[in-house]
Amino acid sequence: MKFKSYLSYEEVEDWIENYINTNKELAHAEIIGHSNEGRAIKAVHVTNNSLSMDEKEIAFVIVGRHGDEVGTRVVGPAVLEWLASHDAKEIRDRQHVIVIPIANPDGCIHEVFGAPVTHLSDLEKSSLLPLGARYLPDIVLDVHSVGKEKHGLNWGGLEAVIIDQNATEGEDRYILGEMAREMLHAAGREGYPFLLHTLEPYGDLKKKAEALTDLSFNNHVNRALYDAFHPLTFGMEVNHFVLRPDETARSGLAVIKSMLEMGNRVFPWDYHAGYPNRILSGDFLAWIGPRGRNAHERRTSRKEIWSKRRFFKAPFTPYREMLDMHSARITVKYTGEEPIASGITMGFRIRGTPRITSITMNGEKIDYYIKGDECSTYVFLDLEAIEEDDRRELAAQF
Repeated sequence: MKFKSYLSYEEVEDWIENYINTNKELAHAEIIGHSNEGRAIKAVHVTNNSLSMDEKEIAFVIVGRHGDEVGTRVVGPAVLEWLASHDAKEIRDRQHVIVIPIANPDGCIHEVFGAPVTHLSDLEKSSLLPLGARYLPDIVLDVHSVGKEKHGLNWGGLEAVIIDQNATEGEDRYILGEMAREMLHAAGREGYPFLLHTLEPYGDLKKKAEALTDLSFNNHVNRALYDAFHPLTFGMEVNHFVLRPDETARSGLAVIKSMLEMGNRVFPWDYHAGYPNRILSGDFLAWIGPRGRNAHERRTSRKEIWSKRRFFKAPFTPYREMLDMHSARITVKYTGEEPIASGITMGFRIRGTPRITSITMNGEKIDYYIKGDECSTYVFLDLEAIEEDDRRELAAQF
């Protein structure tokens, strides 16, 4: 689709209807809520419906939370159009992508920001959060747009990938940074110089609300979803002042394509393909992650472990000791009063590719599986239900 102008609310709605009618075998629209003025909020689902949904990663692309950010209105259609193309076949086969093209219909039709600065709106609570609770997305991207009319905050033509400063558990900051770097390079190869931003300037929105007015960037939806079940969370700013509509669409699509393509990879510290949001406690030397035979089971496990993460107390998060050059001890202590029914996966990393001679858990031999990268060996162990006030001690000889 050629975007000669930024679309109106009605044009986006017509475009979605035509898209669904043209791509019925791979796409459908779901009404996830209604605005204060009665307009439907639609989520467009795209996937290969002939393949098992349990095996698929789930990605959310949320567009148009702020109604006056007109650049977002071409990004949603651009992403959906690409998702229906031959180039996106592998994404459709291995992921379920949910795009919300206009998250704030009233704001869009009146061309106003239309969202609180310091907290979630009731509209977002009643539409986006329930959608997240049903699908437990593995990754969320919140798309925004800047232009000259916003206090001059086009910042010389700013386009940015944004990392939420609230994502601080495990290795989240590193993982988000590594993924953002790939997104920036992907946009650069298409001719669009994106920057990397964080939300630290808006860290205390209540105190800064007067200075920032009600036009500030915020990631309240991302934070709520992250707190609930640990998806990877990103924001993005495209630009509707220095770029033509077609360019805005292409720049946003370049970033989103890069993000989605990473969801089909196996990251070095993961055994299974998918988005790398499975380090729930610990670090790249020793960690706790979700357990499951497929993506759906791992999502369910991730939510349960994440909700009880505070009960993995330091220094048992887990706690890794090198006893000598060829042996390690890893201790996990869970202090919760309720068991973790889904169990956990423990992982740890050893330098090089040594031959493992023994791995025991609380003194008994246990099954494990391994993979390697260019400098180390990763060892994974699936542990069944973790009981209340549970302590596990793993001993490895290599």
